[in-house]
Amino acid sequence: MKLDDIKKDIPETPEFIHQIVLDEVEKQVAKNEIVVDLSEKRKKKQWKSIHAAAVAAACIIGGSTIIYAGSKLYGMLIEKQGKYSVKTKIEKETIPEEEGLPEEMKEVTIETGYIPEGMERRDEAHLSYKDTPMLGGFAFDTVLLDSNDFGKALTDVNVVESEKGTWGGHEGIYLQYQDLEQDGSFNQRMYLLYPEEYRVLIMYIGDDVLKEEAVKVAENISLVETEHVAKTKDMYTWSEFISPETDTSEVEITTEVFKNELKVFDVGETFQMECSGENEAGEYISSDNISVKVHSVQTADDLSLLDEKLVQQEWKDAVGSDGKLVDNTLSYIKKGDGVETLDEVVKTETVKQKLVYVTVTYQNNSDSTINHMMYNGNIMLLQDKDEKYSIYNPCSNSEKACDYVEGNSVARATEMRYGSVREDYGGSNYIPSLQPGESIEVSMAWIVNENDLDKMYLNLSTYGGNVEFTEGALKTGVVDIRQ
Repeated sequence: MKLDDIKKDIPETPEFIHQIVLDEVEKQVAKNEIVVDLSEKRKKKQWKSIHAAAVAAACIIGGSTIIYAGSKLYGMLIEKQGKYSVKTKIEKETIPEEEGLPEEMKEVTIETGYIPEGMERRDEAHLSYKDTPMLGGFAFDTVLLDSNDFGKALTDVNVVESEKGTWGGHEGIYLQYQDLEQDGSFNQRMYLLYPEEYRVLIMYIGDDVLKEEAVKVAENISLVETEHVAKTKDMYTWSEFISPETDTSEVEITTEVFKNELKVFDVGETFQMECSGENEAGEYISSDNISVKVHSVQTADDLSLLDEKLVQQEWKDAVGSDGKLVDNTLSYIKKGDGVETLDEVVKTETVKQKLVYVTVTYQNNSDSTINHMMYNGNIMLLQDKDEKYSIYNPCSNSEKACDYVEGNSVARATEMRYGSVREDYGGSNYIPSLQPGESIEVSMAWIVNENDLDKMYLNLSTYGGNVEFTEGALKTGVVDIRQ
């Protein structure tokens, strides 16, 4: 199966978000622990420069607001393509005597003059509600204006609302995308033009934010120069944002293997696996002389098995007034093309959610102490058929044709969301130290749909993986925890 075959046609994710996902997958933290870090800019390819002169005034030309900066006039254009696709483009009018962009420019900080009630500033790049600090809200980024792609446009699909306007004196575009999940994802976006600073401000806006509040934030944002100077050739640009360098080769993922290719262990059975951490000198080490055993598997319809202090708020919110986990409504969805058609829900069903609680023992059989040892657990939903194991696809058993399934509660994925041993070391799923011959018991938990209990296999490889057979899963094996 190709990776593209299982992707949804959602708005193109910017590169900095991709990097965050890669970093966080490595750390295996829960979804609601993901932190978007915009503090470090990426070094990019050499690009052709444009003039950067002193800040000048705005002027009105032909009834359209065009901002004058240096020797150029800038404006933003928006063009509908089909029913649900929008193209965004920056236009310019050149004035004679152009000069090149300086080799260095001052960096800018993003200051918000308005913060919606109940929100707080987590850092320069984020606003979020106090009770959901890692979900939704706002994420901000800036890119540098350059001249490479003024003739090209940024295409967004699955757009259900679009508007061109001027907010806080800055011309821009507002977009809202189709959002079937309402799970704190960024379903809105604004592009604001700041030609005086030769920047475009990009606002990623969560589905927990009303458009009216997003507009108020946009009207009160300013970019303020800092004393820190950066080389312009290393700064991320608008042209790279709309035309990123991507690997066009097809990515294949393994969703089916023969049974003799995957080792399957029973609960109570000990096996060996590779783990990594640091030695006493703080140097990276890896050892395949770690033994592991799953002692027990329990299921419950509440959170009573867990340490309340370690339970994420999202799980607490999924408990009803009776103390039990609420039901999960599953939507079976047929993909649209994002241009003329949107994704469509073809069927819904309601299922119960269950807590799955597992106790695991790790023992260090090497002769070296391992500090900051990472552990991880992913539940793989597998079908056992015709001498093969395959990743379970709920659409394959649906009477109505669909492409993917989404739930409205917390049983959306089977990555580990709870671990009893924690260390603040780039994430929470780390064992502080494991001496030679020492063992430690760790409890892990997930919330799954009740109709998936008979398909569960536990992948303890620190390389993760729950929607494909990764190299780590095939090397380590999985534990049969079906209920």
